[in-house]
Amino acid sequence: MFARLGRWFDSLKRWTRELFAFRTPPASEAVAPPSRVRRAWRVTWRAGVIVFLLAFLFWNLDFLWNVLWTRNYSLAYPRPILAQEIPRTGDPNQCRRSAIVDVQAYLIDFVVNQNAWISSMPQYKIGLLGIVSWESTPFFDNKAAIQRGILNALRRTGVELTDILGRVRGTSQADPDLQAARGLLQYDERTWWFNPFDPTRPFGPVQPSSSIYRSAIPLYGKFNDRLADCQASFDTRADNLLQFLERIAQDTGSTVDALAKRSQGRRYDPQTDTFVPGEGNDRGWFDFRADDLFMFALGQMYAYHGLLQAARLDFADVVDKRDLGPIWNLLERHVAEAAALSPTIVSNGREDGMMMPDHLAVMAQNILRARANMTELRDVLKR
Repeated sequence: MFARLGRWFDSLKRWTRELFAFRTPPASEAVAPPSRVRRAWRVTWRAGVIVFLLAFLFWNLDFLWNVLWTRNYSLAYPRPILAQEIPRTGDPNQCRRSAIVDVQAYLIDFVVNQNAWISSMPQYKIGLLGIVSWESTPFFDNKAAIQRGILNALRRTGVELTDILGRVRGTSQADPDLQAARGLLQYDERTWWFNPFDPTRPFGPVQPSSSIYRSAIPLYGKFNDRLADCQASFDTRADNLLQFLERIAQDTGSTVDALAKRSQGRRYDPQTDTFVPGEGNDRGWFDFRADDLFMFALGQMYAYHGLLQAARLDFADVVDKRDLGPIWNLLERHVAEAAALSPTIVSNGREDGMMMPDHLAVMAQNILRARANMTELRDVLKR
């Protein structure tokens, strides 16, 4: 990687020297002055190159401005949303908005309006000078991974809203707004206006990912407005909550598995009674792909931090009747602790390492604590 960058900068230096004619030829090499047409052509060519370089510079500065931090990232984001909600009770005639749907809409707004959607930006797709992928760097792909983690949670919740929560006992017709929003969230996250290097898409213009995801926000708003007017269904039975928690546990379980595999530099083999190389590594700060997994899990837990609080409000009657409050407090605590992890550089070292810790294992442990709380909740709901 560094050798390729060195060759690229050597070429850039040579072209810059020729462009601005830093070297003054000696008298022995002097030639007749160029004609007026040749002088004008040389000035035009140099001006065009300078304009291109300035445009390229500002193009990449815009990318850096959007990619280096996540705007409005705060674990307090559910408070203003849930403060406007009224807890749902077992009254079948009660018409209230769904807190889960409102948090779902906010999170979509967060990733595509409050922040630029990084995965489909052409600068991100091209990589560093078209030579090195940004996903091979320790910083410039973190925001994209966080956004994809949030999107993963949104997709899972969108499926549950359509198939379970937004219909009566799974036998009624799926709500059209929830179904349409679910389909929009399944759109490929890397699609831009033009995708000339993707053989599965034409060269003509298509809608970028951010535009598609943004279209789901009014659909969720429309559903909640109809729900408040008693023109839509939101089934808050205990078995629906049970299934919702099971789906989230499965979703986070796959994330834990990916984290564990990457962080396992060695494993014990009972057949040989020795430690052998594992599926992952212990390279510490020098594993430039470890941050992708860590930040994906961070975004996922950030989304569930709000969605689970909203579920507690929507299923307030079930939570109160089954006395789930103490366990749910632990669940929210462990999810928030996972979403609050913020190492300067993600390290994938040994679990007992002193200089280079294992941040992947720390994230996995926090998610496992949350999953254990979900298991407790499911056990109580099954009684």
